[in-house]
Amino acid sequence: MNLDLDRLEKPRLLGGKLIARCPACAEMGADKSCEHLFIADEGRGVFGCIVNPGLAGEAHRKRIWRLVGKSEKPDRFRPLPPPRPKPILKPAPRIPPLRKLTIGEMEAIARLRGWHCFAGLELLVQRGLLWQGEVFDGGAEWPAWIITDDSRRNVQARRLDGQPWAGIGGKKAKSLPGTDPSWPIGATNVGDRPVVLLCEGQPDFCAALLVAWFEGLPFDRIAPVCLTGAGSSIHADALPPFAGKRVRIAVHADHKGREAAERWARQLYVCGATCVDGFHFDGITKRDGQPVKDLADFATLLDLDDPPAACLLADLLTQSTATSV
Repeated sequence: MNLDLDRLEKPRLLGGKLIARCPACAEMGADKSCEHLFIADEGRGVFGCIVNPGLAGEAHRKRIWRLVGKSEKPDRFRPLPPPRPKPILKPAPRIPPLRKLTIGEMEAIARLRGWHCFAGLELLVQRGLLWQGEVFDGGAEWPAWIITDDSRRNVQARRLDGQPWAGIGGKKAKSLPGTDPSWPIGATNVGDRPVVLLCEGQPDFCAALLVAWFEGLPFDRIAPVCLTGAGSSIHADALPPFAGKRVRIAVHADHKGREAAERWARQLYVCGATCVDGFHFDGITKRDGQPVKDLADFATLLDLDDPPAACLLADLLTQSTATSV
C-alpha cells in the first residue's frame, strides 16, 4: 500500500475495506470518530476521505499521502475511480387484463378488414395469440384487439372501432409500453409445426390462418409469426424456433417490405431454416381494381362463391413454387 498502516489512528476492517482516522482531517481537529479514511484494493493504493471525494478532494488526498504515505513520489497515488452508474432497468411491460374475443368482436374485426368470415381469427384465439383488452390512450380506455404470444415480450394493439391512437400521433398500431417490437409475435408458439408463415404487421398476422383455412391446408401444421414493423430484425433469442422449419414470407408490395423480407430471409437461413421463400402480390388486384398490397388485402378476395386465381400457401407442404426471396 502507499500508506503506512502503522501511522494510522484506530485502523480497522469494515465491509471489506480498512477505515481509520483521516490524518488530513485530524490536522484540523476533525474525524474524531476515526472513520473518514478508507483504504481499498490492497496492493493498488486506492484510498480516500469520505468527506472529500472525487476531483475536489485531490489536494486532500495528497495531504494524506504526505502525512502517512510510504512512497517518495506523491504524484504516483491512484485517485479513486468514479462511481459506477446504476444499471437502467427496463420497466415491466404494461399489459392490461386480457380475455378471449367474443364472436361479435371477431365479426367486427373481420367486417372492418373486409374479410368474408372470421375463421382465421377464431383459430388465433384458440392458440392464445389474439385477445381483447382495454388500452389507455388520450385520457380514456379503449377496447382493443391485441396480438401477443406466450412470452408476452411483444404486445401490439389496435382499437376495435378502427380509429387511430391519439397518444402516438394518430397511428393505428400501438406496441404497448415496455414491450420489445423486435420480438416476432408467435415465435414462442411455433412448437413442432413444420411450416411458418412470416407476416409483417398485425392485420397480416390475423389473416394468415384465414388464408390457410380457405385454401384447405392442414392449418394445424402452420404457425403464423408476426414482425410488427418492416424496420425490425428478428430478435436473436427468437431465431431457434425457426431452425428446421419451412418458412414463407408474405412480402409487402413496397420497397421497405421487400427489404425487410430479404433481411429476415438471411437471418432465417443462418439460423438453420430448411427453406425460406416469399410470396409477393404483384399483379393481384382487389375487387375494386386497386392493387393488393399485403396479406390482409389478399384475404378480402377469399370468397367461396368467387375465389381468387392465386393461391398463396397451396404448395407449402409439397414442392415450393413461390417467388424466391
